[in-house]
Formats: sequence, C-alpha cells, structure tokens
Amino acid sequence: MKQIVELNEQTRNQISVIEQKCEKLAEKLLNNYKTDFQTGGENLVVDLIRTIKGRGASENDVFKVDYESILELGIETEDDFFPNAYIPIWKCKQEMFHSVGYLTNLDIDSIEKKMMIMIEEMLADREEGEKYE
Repeated sequence: MKQIVELNEQTRNQISVIEQKCEKLAEKLLNNYKTDFQTGGENLVVDLIRTIKGRGASENDVFKVDYESILELGIETEDDFFPNAYIPIWKCKQEMFHSVGYLTNLDIDSIEKKMMIMIEEMLADREEGEKYE
C-alpha cells in the first residue's frame, strides 16, 4: 500500500474510481463463480466493504479517520458468514495529528488475478474436503 498525505479532491476521485471498479469486479467474480459454490447450502460472497471502526460507512467518508475499504471474499450459509480472504483497498489513519491515507498499489487487473487465485484455492479446498467425507 502506498502512503498518501495529500487528502484532496484528486485523491478522493482516485479512491472513488478504484472502489467502483472493485464493486464491479466483485459482481463479475460472483456471477462467474457462484454456481461452483451453491452445493450444500453455501454461497460465495465477494463484496467491497466500507467501514469505520467496524461499522458500515459510505464512500463519502473516505477521509474520516479509521475509514477502511476492503474487497472481501467468503462463504455464507443460512446462519453464518465465514470470511476467507480480503484485499485492502484504502485506509485512512491519524498519524502525528495528521490524517494519512494508504491506497493499494495494485491495479484492477492485479486485484482481479489475486481474487481469482483465492477463489480457485477455496474451490480446491472444498474438493479436497469432499474427498475425505
């Protein structure tokens, strides 16, 4: 992640663009892989999560201290959600009385490749588990 100290409108636009691309990517990956996970009452979850100290946040909050956005991957059953992996996208922190941001240094293609590898590993783990049942 690269450190950004100039939290201005240009930075806000840059964050917005990458977060929107991540949302589209999450939708695309979910559509491509959801049928592979629908056995046994489990569903794949791929989502861009925005939080401030664990609570939901909006894209307008990107410069608030403790704002964080991650692209999350997990499995959802009827009762539970099991996070599997995530890629941090943006984080805003307070350091020495100044707000400082950290933005992923991955482009959207690299993020997609990384997510696909993680999903393929999840599928491989499921198949491995089914062998031993």
